Amino acid sequence: MTTLSRRNFLVTSALATPLAAPFSAWAKDSDASIRKIAEEAYIWGVPLVVQESYLQLARTGGHPINRFTLSTGLSTPDDKVAGPNVDTLYGFAWLDLQQEPLVLHVPNTQDRYYSIQLIDAYANSFAYVGRRATGTKEGRYAVTGPDWKGALPEGVTKIESPTNRVLALTRTLVRGQADLPAAQAIQLQYTLTPLSKLSELTLDPLTVASAINVFPILALGSSGAKFFDDLGAGLASDPPPARENAPLERFAKAGIGPNRRPTASGDDQLASTLSQAAVAADARVKAASFVTNVNGWKVSYRISSFITDPLLRASVNRLGPGAHIAEEALYFSARTDAVGKPLSGAASYRVHFPAGQLPPVDAFWSLILYGPDFFLVRNPINRYSISDRTEGLSRNADGSLDIYIQHKAPDQQGANWLPAPDSGFQLILRTYQPRSEVLDKTWKAPPVERIA
Repeated sequence: MTTLSRRNFLVTSALATPLAAPFSAWAKDSDASIRKIAEEAYIWGVPLVVQESYLQLARTGGHPINRFTLSTGLSTPDDKVAGPNVDTLYGFAWLDLQQEPLVLHVPNTQDRYYSIQLIDAYANSFAYVGRRATGTKEGRYAVTGPDWKGALPEGVTKIESPTNRVLALTRTLVRGQADLPAAQAIQLQYTLTPLSKLSELTLDPLTVASAINVFPILALGSSGAKFFDDLGAGLASDPPPARENAPLERFAKAGIGPNRRPTASGDDQLASTLSQAAVAADARVKAASFVTNVNGWKVSYRISSFITDPLLRASVNRLGPGAHIAEEALYFSARTDAVGKPLSGAASYRVHFPAGQLPPVDAFWSLILYGPDFFLVRNPINRYSISDRTEGLSRNADGSLDIYIQHKAPDQQGANWLPAPDSGFQLILRTYQPRSEVLDKTWKAPPVERIA
């Protein structure tokens, strides 16, 4: 039996008494302002509240727990989620590990890229099953809760989850429109079975036109003091690691903690202070920047399985779940051209890859265009990306590749055209399974050059 990940998440019982103390008692003794503490709690709690919110959206949307929901098609402008790719079929499942482990089955994908990203209640991508992490052969993996003790059958690999609630996000590469049925058949073999029912028939995944619409962008800051009610509910359902005891003790001074509902405290001043703190902290999260500028592109090399900086963790997760760790995928984003002017369909642009300088990846790459709202933009030829799988790309005589981003089709090399709206837009260059030269910053994405 192999263990892929091991985390021990506990909260000491010593916190129980302070968290039960009334707010007024803490307010007298606190040296720091309640608002400052609440801002810290907001930033710390964004990933947990985001996960809690999406779980509730899945439940109200009728998506069953412990069973995959899978997209039958690639993303389109109808999907109102932040920055979907158009390379992979998406899917998800919420796992409840309180009673027993769930056994994940994956088929032999014949080297096709896929990933099943396992994300705990605090938005930590604590493990992956997929091409990079575990290969592409058939396998069975038991995802176990933090308190589970027991033995697993032969041939089942153990993955220990830090929390009892887990979001499993699936991505399955589609190599082109003709390849869609094959990709659909692969993902239908992703199954989840309770350990005690391994000998019984497994329920097939559910299929919908788009599985990812259950992850809209959340307006957390506008929820005011209720944010801290949601944080209290999340802390009660999935306690954090023992190393977070000190922050929890500080948060208690503002009436924030497991099972605490500040909006029900009857203290109007507290509710007002917490609402102001939520707005201020949300602005801090949105303004935070942890990116490196590479030829006008912005990229974060710091996304890892367990992010310890609360502000970075909040910034990474504020638009939704599923940001990959750097080793799985790096995203280069551009809102401006090479000289810093905002991208707009009123101009024309080129991204020039010199010969031998296409993104060095072990899986795939793609350049995708989005509107300022981070949604895909409808265009007359229904082309939303240029990638290593785009048919008919025209190379220059020296082997280099030019991609043209503009509103009107170019006179030549139409296959190399990424249609832009007549207004503002942004670009994301995705590199999946980036090689060492991407990760160590040796390779640099070429600039977005304005040509007209």
